[in-house]
Amino acid sequence: MEARDYLESLFGGSGRRAVVTGASSGLGAEMTRVLASAGFAVLGVARRRERLEALAREAHQAGLPGRIVPHVADLAEGDQVDGVASAAHEALGGCDVLVANAATSSVARVERMRPEDFRRDLELNLHSPWRLSRALHGALAESRAGRVIHVASIYGLGAPALNGLGAYAVAKHAVVGLTRSQAVEWARDGITVNALAPGYFPTEMTEGVVDDPQVAAKLLPYTALRRFGRPEELGTALLFLASPASSYVTGVILPVDGGWTAR
Repeated sequence: MEARDYLESLFGGSGRRAVVTGASSGLGAEMTRVLASAGFAVLGVARRRERLEALAREAHQAGLPGRIVPHVADLAEGDQVDGVASAAHEALGGCDVLVANAATSSVARVERMRPEDFRRDLELNLHSPWRLSRALHGALAESRAGRVIHVASIYGLGAPALNGLGAYAVAKHAVVGLTRSQAVEWARDGITVNALAPGYFPTEMTEGVVDDPQVAAKLLPYTALRRFGRPEELGTALLFLASPASSYVTGVILPVDGGWTAR
């Protein structure tokens, strides 16, 4: 077997189908590109239609071996989750990989946070991936090599380094618990369930943090590599968890954090 064929057998996505939430920008857009570059047919889910359509055009114009199908949904609205599962069946014929990436973060100290903001953080960051993975369970089981990849956070493994992110941290800790529980319960269905735990990357959510020299100076000492991540550095970890190469890996929380959680 030639080296290229061997790598394709390990990491290729030809003939496989993925759903990525929060796909219109930041890490979600990068992960969608990575999967399409590996040959996956990807249902990109987000609220902003124009960004999803631009991402799909970009993939087509670049001649990527996979394709991106836009699907507009607000996953903070529970009734739109079933529509994503239906779209995966209609547009892709099923689902082999779910990347539950959509997230939000209210910024307020715990004692000052409004109950409605706390609930919204839990709704999108925790309830949404649970609902969507539940809705896609049948398709993932039918795949015989189903993969669920939750996107947690370093703040799902410890307290935030910055005040005001308590609700976000609570939700991401719960995502870690969801990942491990699903991994054990769904193993009999041939589905692996893992989570990525990113450190700080430049995204819309981190604007005003990674690009603020004073805030960055507070955060970088937590990171062994003394820099923030580049989006493509998360994409390679994602591809491993989505690929046949990770068939014996389940229940794992994989930090991609430059050494933040090593301290």
